Amino acid sequence: MKSDDEIGFGAPITRKDFLNTTLLGAGVALISAVAPADARTALPADKDDFTGYGGVGDYAASNGNTKAVVDAAHRLRDGAYKKGFTNVTDTGETFDLVIVGGGLSGLSAAYTYVKSTGGAKRCLILDNHAIFGGEAKENEFVVNGVRLIAPQGSNQFGPPAAGSPSDALWSDLRMPREFRYQPLDPSVDPLRVPMDNYAHMDGVNEFQVDIGYFFDRKSGATRPTWLRNIWQNDLADAPFTPEVKADLLKWRSASPPQRSEAFLRSLDAVTYKDYLEKTLGFRPEVTKYIEPVVGLINGASPDAVSAFASQQIGMPAVSRARGRTGALPRSFPGGNSTYARHYVKYLIPDAIAGDATFEGILNGRTNLSALDRAGQPTRIRTGAMVLRVEHDGHAASAERVVIHYAAGGRVYRTYARRVVMASGGWINKHVIGDLPTDMRAAYDTFAYAPALVVNVALTNWRFLYKLGAPSVRWFGDGFGFSANIRRPMLAGEYHPPLHPDQPTVLTFYMGLYAPGHPAAEQGILSRTKMLATSYADYERTIRQHMTRLFADAGFDARRDIAGIILNRWGHARMVQPPGWYYGTAGKPPAREIIQKGFGRIAIGHSELNGHQSATGAIAQGERAARASE
Repeated sequence: MKSDDEIGFGAPITRKDFLNTTLLGAGVALISAVAPADARTALPADKDDFTGYGGVGDYAASNGNTKAVVDAAHRLRDGAYKKGFTNVTDTGETFDLVIVGGGLSGLSAAYTYVKSTGGAKRCLILDNHAIFGGEAKENEFVVNGVRLIAPQGSNQFGPPAAGSPSDALWSDLRMPREFRYQPLDPSVDPLRVPMDNYAHMDGVNEFQVDIGYFFDRKSGATRPTWLRNIWQNDLADAPFTPEVKADLLKWRSASPPQRSEAFLRSLDAVTYKDYLEKTLGFRPEVTKYIEPVVGLINGASPDAVSAFASQQIGMPAVSRARGRTGALPRSFPGGNSTYARHYVKYLIPDAIAGDATFEGILNGRTNLSALDRAGQPTRIRTGAMVLRVEHDGHAASAERVVIHYAAGGRVYRTYARRVVMASGGWINKHVIGDLPTDMRAAYDTFAYAPALVVNVALTNWRFLYKLGAPSVRWFGDGFGFSANIRRPMLAGEYHPPLHPDQPTVLTFYMGLYAPGHPAAEQGILSRTKMLATSYADYERTIRQHMTRLFADAGFDARRDIAGIILNRWGHARMVQPPGWYYGTAGKPPAREIIQKGFGRIAIGHSELNGHQSATGAIAQGERAARASE
């Protein structure tokens, strides 16, 4: 165990003074930005022990669920407003549509509503974060003069097929279909660097990207060792028993016997673990191998989520086996913040500086003061925690909906002819005052799991190059289970280098789950632990873990880490235990009950799809908006 000094813990570079001195003086940090003095006022003067360092730029005050956001939500959960409100300020506003939630569902709902009404009606988006986007936000660093953007959460995309509904959306938002990525510097030997943060996780894309695997004694190796691209030689060098190797290879190439509705229903009736081990007869080591991936994307371990849920995310044996070639998955620089920024530029052109082009929107700075200007058809009010939404009278006959929200330490009241609840179900069941009994009962069956996305800004990645591994995975103890760097997407002034001796971002995506517990308990246990861990404790763990993995390859935490940003998402995943998707005992699934909405309130949030994704969130927002026309 290295000392704090040896791992660089306590170095000021990850603290607020890194923001207040070095970065604001860097010209590259102010591309298309407001003046430095204005930039200072837009960013936090201090950060608490929970939130930690937030980077620079538009999202510096909104890295994941910050302490302010968590505290406000917990006050609501704990019934702080059940007795009503005092000292309420009536805004005097009545909107045609109020949308609760400024994530991709909410922005999609606003876009759909504005387009269908020709912008002739008034729409207000209320969001509790410091900036729009929900989990589709980004982190930004400047390291040695190099601007770096990384995802906070929602990630991965694919250009739409010509003529598809998404194709029209992309045209409206002026999103391109072709993209340029930075090639590896020609002065160094070739290395296959991924373009997203998921390709390496289960090894499926190993024939197109290079992946390093770390094994220690607990994971079967006689001594700590790195292996590279273990699937390319059919696990010949991996420290698994011959029987486990045979099962892993069979599992990786297995496809479901059919795709009928009856078969999909059967997958929804069993856990992924039981399907692999009891139905197909694979050894438990197969389940254990894929457990971290399922835990991240499905929100709980394979013994708690349905085989159908794992089918939704493309897991082997329940999905069509993927080949060794084909298009690699891709991500935008900041993940799916690109969708959010393009929506906002479409809805409120002045809100993001620069041209309405991909390059302009990526590099343009957000003008927060333009989001909520009186008189414009669509307004976005950030930092507004919605406390109560209910019809003004009986839902069947009411002509308007009353909305109470808190902002800046005060409670406000406004009105809407229609409301779209694009906020998560864990909030909706506390906020909607006249929620019907069957919908409340349906929400009570929903279980959510947290996720943690960590972006570590590096001054160089020479240690990964020495390992031949821009993507890495490890087994046994440690922080998370995988991490990687990406080939940067190029857009106008944004053109980070791709050379081992130049800065980059190493991204950790990790689910937090508790095998052996029911689905709902896993989320509660993991969320409690994540929320109780300080930024400092996480920073120390990350530095120690990276030192353990990479020190022999030349990594020095004191020298090589330029900044660490935590993005904590308390309800990142909708956990789908058996029966979640199709229902049980002949009863309709809870999602179908909820998405019907009631009265003048429509409900559309990403978890109603089961697996949460950008495309699902956009579709739910569109559906809810159409129900509000």
